Amino acid sequence: MAKLRCQRAGAVAAVGGVVWIGWAVALSATAQTATSTPVLVGTVLSALGVAAGHYAVEGFYGARMKRPGTIGAWIGALGALVFGGGQLLRLFTGGGEAVIGIGVLVLVSGSLLVAVGLVRTRIQPPWLGVLLALGTLVFLGFEVQPATATVYGLAWAALGQDLYRFDPPDGRFGDADGDYGWLT
Repeated sequence: MAKLRCQRAGAVAAVGGVVWIGWAVALSATAQTATSTPVLVGTVLSALGVAAGHYAVEGFYGARMKRPGTIGAWIGALGALVFGGGQLLRLFTGGGEAVIGIGVLVLVSGSLLVAVGLVRTRIQPPWLGVLLALGTLVFLGFEVQPATATVYGLAWAALGQDLYRFDPPDGRFGDADGDYGWLT
């Protein structure tokens, strides 16, 4: 994957994380509901950003993260796209709850695997993987309190910013078998 394309996907992930935070805060602090048009549009856009983030993680670190992280990146990207598609269905038809539910389950599974891969291989500072895992788990409490989704958005904003800011594997991370970037 081209270096510039990976970095742009990281920037899209960071913006997606910020938009994710925005709709979660709007749901918590205003009279908006999960079916309000601005919230649905923000949810769709942020889901696309998260899908780009999973794509960038796999593109940058696929050879280093091995199974849990690489498979998680693909599963998470698919889950984000299904989640966003379900939100589009909700926007246009008022339905889509089953698609959204499936998308959330797949997105959560993929994000947890990516978080494990990031912490296990130490190709990123471990706090990013821990924040992603924590944000993913806390996001499951969304129905109880929409503000819980902000931690997941914060994790993607931080990870996307880091993906955008630094050079991918050939510059920062060295050999795919042993040199894990920020540790050197």
